[in-house]
Amino acid sequence: MNLNRLKNRKKHNSKRFIEIDIIRGLAIILMIFGHILWDLDYFGVSPINNGIYSSLQKVVPQMFFLVVGIGLIVSRKKKELSKETEKRYYHHLVVRGFKIIGLGMVLTIFSLVFIPKTPVFFGVLHCIGLSIIISVPFLIFRKYNFIFALLLIVLGLLFSQIAVQNPTILHLILGLQPENIWSFTVDYFPLLPWFGVVLLGISIGDILYSGDKRRFRLPDLERYKPAKLCSWIGHHSLEIYLLHQPVIAGFMYLFVRSF
Repeated sequence: MNLNRLKNRKKHNSKRFIEIDIIRGLAIILMIFGHILWDLDYFGVSPINNGIYSSLQKVVPQMFFLVVGIGLIVSRKKKELSKETEKRYYHHLVVRGFKIIGLGMVLTIFSLVFIPKTPVFFGVLHCIGLSIIISVPFLIFRKYNFIFALLLIVLGLLFSQIAVQNPTILHLILGLQPENIWSFTVDYFPLLPWFGVVLLGISIGDILYSGDKRRFRLPDLERYKPAKLCSWIGHHSLEIYLLHQPVIAGFMYLFVRSF
């Protein structure tokens, strides 16, 4: 009897909502397309289409950070079996956050070597990793996180209007930046407003997946190959994120050198 309960519990905890992976996968695909445009311009193959690139920059990050928040609250509900289990989950989040920050630091080192004029000081991985760690005490507020989310997003927008000369790393993390920040770095995502977007995702996730159940109707997406492909990409988003740019940039470099 206990063995059957354990199996059922394991099956329940392993359940994934395919639409979350699909959204994450679509974000990865759009991001790769945007980076291809950027690399074409960087290597002098073709000038960047500012209209398309700007649109991607407005949409893709919001998708990523919202899904981070949704994933945090959904995963928490799957493990909500006891206080001890919750403690282990929170510990898991902190460790995961530091791992992602560590990967961000690896990218920082690579950027200092290969693009020293515009290295990554606090990019998307740094921000996501730190947001995951800071989100731990906010998870108990569930859907009410939208209050904190709106406050932090507004505060972040206000910070972006304040030009700080010679900012420290703490200034950059919070979103207090020099006026021409993009002339110093190619990837910058300050904690404000982006942690606010993560909190908004937690709030949305708590509403849409209350009781660890989908609270809206959805067709069987697993029947469609494009949906399954996007889901697979979303499920392996971190690995693809880390590998795609070296592959694209390496291909562009070899292409340019061949002419």
